[in-house]
Amino acid sequence: MIRVLVVDDSRETCDLLELLLSKEEMGLDLEVVKATKPEEALELLKTGDFELMLSDINLEAAQDGLDLLRAAKPLGVETILLTGFGTLEKALEAIREGAFDFISKPWNNEELKTLVKRAVVGKDGKGSPAASPRLQRSVMIGSSPKMMDVYRTIASLQNSRTTVLITGESGTGKELVARTIHASSDRKEQPFLAINCGAMTETLLESELFGHAKGSFTGAISDKKGLFEEATGGTILLDEIGETSLSFQVRLLRVLQEQEVRRVGSNKTVKVDLRIIAATNRDLAEMVKAGKFREDLYYRLSVVEIRVPSLRERWSRDENTGQIVSDIPLLVDYFLTQYSQRDGKAYVIRRDARKLLERYSWPGNVREMANVIEHLTQLSRGREITPEDFPEKIREEVHTRQVELPAAATPLLELIEGWDHLPTLDELERRYIQVLLKHQHRKSRIAEILGKDRTTLYRKLRDMGLGEGPEAD
Repeated sequence: MIRVLVVDDSRETCDLLELLLSKEEMGLDLEVVKATKPEEALELLKTGDFELMLSDINLEAAQDGLDLLRAAKPLGVETILLTGFGTLEKALEAIREGAFDFISKPWNNEELKTLVKRAVVGKDGKGSPAASPRLQRSVMIGSSPKMMDVYRTIASLQNSRTTVLITGESGTGKELVARTIHASSDRKEQPFLAINCGAMTETLLESELFGHAKGSFTGAISDKKGLFEEATGGTILLDEIGETSLSFQVRLLRVLQEQEVRRVGSNKTVKVDLRIIAATNRDLAEMVKAGKFREDLYYRLSVVEIRVPSLRERWSRDENTGQIVSDIPLLVDYFLTQYSQRDGKAYVIRRDARKLLERYSWPGNVREMANVIEHLTQLSRGREITPEDFPEKIREEVHTRQVELPAAATPLLELIEGWDHLPTLDELERRYIQVLLKHQHRKSRIAEILGKDRTTLYRKLRDMGLGEGPEAD
């Protein structure tokens, strides 16, 4: 019997986790013990023999999930942290303190079950990671599952100097991810330099990165250090790496393998200490197949690959409540606050205008959103932002999509991908009834809550194996 401690200030959440960790769901013999207060959880940790703890980070008390994690670690109890407002800072702290992993609310049931199985079957015995630099507060906004994956990878790279490849559509924030990786590393006090490889000719790019010797070409009137030398000890981001030539890629591969550069027109090599991060919106694997990108360089760059999701992907659906949660409102509020502080005005946005922002497809992703919000704040001149302030292309796109689809179906069809994995309505009803049975023993009251007559409820309970007929009310 594997004992699991579940901690959340919501009793309903504890009950749902207990159902999710049942033998029928997990295929494992787990005993779930629940606590709704950190003090209660601490006492249970001292007296119980637990293999695993699932705890919310924010427990609405003086102590939080990170405090419980610190108490559980010396006892050999693995900890999975749950958070309803995932941030990179929390991810970094959780990993630094030795959490097995963390997951955002609303969670995906299958993902959570897989995580629990990994934690309790074949524990790897890993200890708390070595002390690492604290990260300055980041401006990475969002707590959707795909963004939590990005945070998780960044957090795991805190003590690493490995090469990273960042992929994603234009405007998703690839440079911000690179800067955050640098800021969370032991190189954060050293230079971070970013260069757009697609904005320069090959000759200029080589001169900028490798430097050049005096007289190596017309205008080279003196020796010049390249950015690889300038950034030694730090990090350099090579953005739009897919735009480089094959000959440039050969020279870059040598920098990665030998940690040395040779200036253009010089026979001497100079040792450098660099962490190289590359970014692209192109499919490098397909470019390798087409002979447009060197295979050896691709594998050398993609030791760790981080895919930054588009705005269209940054949402989640609570499998227990059916509620859809998107990162878009968080980003809208962030940019409104930024421009309000910059301009010294309190910009506000009307509800129907906010709905337009949530329904727009954002082909330019976060960069486009920042520009649109700035456009709206300037047109509003400090008054409330309304749909009339929006660029015509946004109003037209949202209107067209509403006409093409029934209004009630639009949000669901816009947001749901992989819908074949969602639970059936019958399963959702079963889970709901199970939670009600935990807290309400009068079946007449349960029937009233469900909007059904008692006979129908009794039949459902029998069919679901949840009860036998009426009881005294």
